[in-house]
Amino acid sequence: MLNSEFENLEIRLMRIEKSLNRINNINWNNYGKLGDRFDGDLVYEYLRKLAKFYKENPTKPLAPFYVDVVRSLGFEFDRELTDISLSEFFEEKIVENLLTSRMAEYTIKGYIKLSKFIDENPGYTEYLEIYDPLIRVLERGGGYRYKDGGIMVQNYGLFPLHGWYEKFLEKEPIDISNI
Repeated sequence: MLNSEFENLEIRLMRIEKSLNRINNINWNNYGKLGDRFDGDLVYEYLRKLAKFYKENPTKPLAPFYVDVVRSLGFEFDRELTDISLSEFFEEKIVENLLTSRMAEYTIKGYIKLSKFIDENPGYTEYLEIYDPLIRVLERGGGYRYKDGGIMVQNYGLFPLHGWYEKFLEKEPIDISNI
């Protein structure tokens, strides 16, 4: 029994490490240089997954350019997790790139915060899928930012955010497994 409990603890505590490694393994030299039309599909899926999250949880849908899943679930943290400093987790090059897009910065902060939360609360692992499409845009060398009342996806276009929740609430999923 003890061995099984130790293995479960080891798996749980690795979530933050896996998430940090994922961000550190992005080729930041390509950041914002290689985006293509498929990044639009990834942002579409992000908005669809986020609308579904808000529908399933007792919280008011907020603008999708800064998503704090942990806070939306009703959990509060001490200052350490509320005010995550990217420089505590990443090298200067990554931080510099993220600071060019507040939305990308907030995406990474929310993702890291949720990963750290999951280490103590593994029942919420499924919510990492909300951030996954946006992280994949970054992994592909694409970029996105909040602009002109929407999410501007480099080499794709603009997703207007007026009424986004209602628009994406009943949208069909797009298969993004090969993107």
